[in-house]
Amino acid sequence: MSEGPTRHGLRVVSAADEPAEPGQEAEPRERRSRRWLLWVGLGVLLLGVLLAGVGIAALSARRDLTQAEAALQRGREELLDGEVEAARAEFERAREGFASATEVATGPWFRVVGWIPILGRTSDAVAAIADAGEQVAGTGATLAGTVAELPGGLASLAPSGGRVPIEGLGPIANAVADARDETALALATISRAPRSWLIGPVGGARVEAEEELGSLLQTFRDGAQVLEGLPAFLGAEEPKRYFFGAQNPAELRGTGGVMGAYSILTIDDGRFDFSGFEPVQTLPIPKLSEVPPPTAEFAVNYNAFRGEGRFWLAINLTPDFPTAAEAIVNAYEVAEGERLDGVIMADPFALRALLEVTGPAYVPGLDATVGAQEVVDFVANEAYGVYPDAATRKRVLGAVAEAVVAEFVSRTGTDVADLRTLARSAAEGHILVYSEDPLMQEGLAGTGAGGALPTGPGDLLAIVENSSGGNKVDYYQGREVTYTVDLWPDGAGEAVVDVELTNGAPTSGQPRYVIGPYPGYSEAGEGGQLLSVFCGEGCALQGARRDGSPIEVWAGRELGHPFFQDYFRTPSGATSDLAMTLYLPDAWEGDATGGTYRLTFLNQTTIRPTSLLVEVHAPDGMRIVNTSPQMSVEGGTAIWEGTPKRRLELEVTFQPPLIVRLWKALTT
Repeated sequence: MSEGPTRHGLRVVSAADEPAEPGQEAEPRERRSRRWLLWVGLGVLLLGVLLAGVGIAALSARRDLTQAEAALQRGREELLDGEVEAARAEFERAREGFASATEVATGPWFRVVGWIPILGRTSDAVAAIADAGEQVAGTGATLAGTVAELPGGLASLAPSGGRVPIEGLGPIANAVADARDETALALATISRAPRSWLIGPVGGARVEAEEELGSLLQTFRDGAQVLEGLPAFLGAEEPKRYFFGAQNPAELRGTGGVMGAYSILTIDDGRFDFSGFEPVQTLPIPKLSEVPPPTAEFAVNYNAFRGEGRFWLAINLTPDFPTAAEAIVNAYEVAEGERLDGVIMADPFALRALLEVTGPAYVPGLDATVGAQEVVDFVANEAYGVYPDAATRKRVLGAVAEAVVAEFVSRTGTDVADLRTLARSAAEGHILVYSEDPLMQEGLAGTGAGGALPTGPGDLLAIVENSSGGNKVDYYQGREVTYTVDLWPDGAGEAVVDVELTNGAPTSGQPRYVIGPYPGYSEAGEGGQLLSVFCGEGCALQGARRDGSPIEVWAGRELGHPFFQDYFRTPSGATSDLAMTLYLPDAWEGDATGGTYRLTFLNQTTIRPTSLLVEVHAPDGMRIVNTSPQMSVEGGTAIWEGTPKRRLELEVTFQPPLIVRLWKALTT
């Protein structure tokens, strides 16, 4: 033992200098270690319990929010379909679901987690979503109630005796405007809610809620504008005159089909009066140089196809109906000296919808009776074999359209189910409407009846065929479209679109008017296709192949969207395959912590429905966490397959694993 320091000659001995009994020093250290491990264990246990409780609460909140959002969506669909009571019930379910989510957000687990600086954002987000959802669900229920309280209900707005009752539109217009304003406030509430550092299930619910309310707001905005302009459109202030065209998809055009017949429709104080339908070829053909094009792009893209007597037959090559309608109004003004107030188009599927309302209609000009089940086949194909006279054949579509429309507008007793049938037909683009009134047209452009080419962010795919064979063989055509998208980690991507066209037309047994031949254009039964692939803004063509061989295609642009065009023929009994590889510079929105890919597919009306397959591959290192309800997920691929309606909107959301998200969030 060493000597210690001395004080006044005495050696001072410290406690550290005293010898310890064997084991006396080790025992306190072991107790301290055990105590430390105990506290750590308790801390981990408490944290585990907290995380488990919060996780369960978050899942419960997500379930409530998801169910409420689904009810909100169903309520909107029921309301658009005219099912007022069903819509009100769905909106009430949505309100209850959002209220349940509010209870979770203010419950004990979220109150505890709210004390934690970062994780507390989750409870704020849930509360914001629930508050906004309750608000908009209540607004929807009020709107449905307003419609239900109309004298005679929604059916009171249906045409009857040749007139639309304009006076019933005011209360609904006001209610929709109120719903628009309330939904805008609700969306603002969600937009202010935290976006990052949310517990997984709540983060997904927030994204879905914001998107759903955004879509609902756009619906109310469009509806408010249409309803505000509708009385004037229906001649409440002065008579209005519209070009009414009948389209035939047996000879495809960008807006649906060749315009075979037309009438001038006059609407005066809601009362409809059609002039007789005439073949569109009877219209005077103005000089192209005298007709102002609706856009400079329209002249560049389509004027070359409007010569040699095909001026009116090729006026609707564009897939954007407002552009085609303005071209018609401009051309009619030059040809006939009158500026019309708008354009309305209907195809055989619209006539089928009208006949479902009226029942079979007698067509005096053809001495025939047509019903809903046979009208599409009759006007698109069969009638041309029944009436060999050329003059009669040219009048088939117009004669049937005139008889069916006249029967519809003159009948009485239209009910809600009839209105739903017509609304669905318009939503699917079988009835297209354009107005020269800017306010009315802005609202129409956002609806299916507006027929506008989509604009804005996100990916776009539209396969647009224009028949060049001079025949009606598109009646026999089958179309399969496959769209495969590979998303890259940097936000870009590559897409391959494959279009397979099968021509089932006969080479004999049908009139030349239907199957040809037309020398210089097509052989008997042969289809001629001018096919354009429209894609999202900024996309670029990487390469194209037809039937497996590399080809050069023509590149154009319309309304901000690039398109790539090829011309080819498909003989009877043959299949043509056109494939294009596209570079998508801004394929998805997000960052290294996750993102969302959005696709709008714009379908073209065809006699035989288009078959579509969409495959979206998530970026490397990310997994798919959410998709549109109609999609399935296989590994890192989201899939949609089926027969699309006029407009299909898909979303795929993906994220890297949690630990990667945390690291990326901290280091970027």
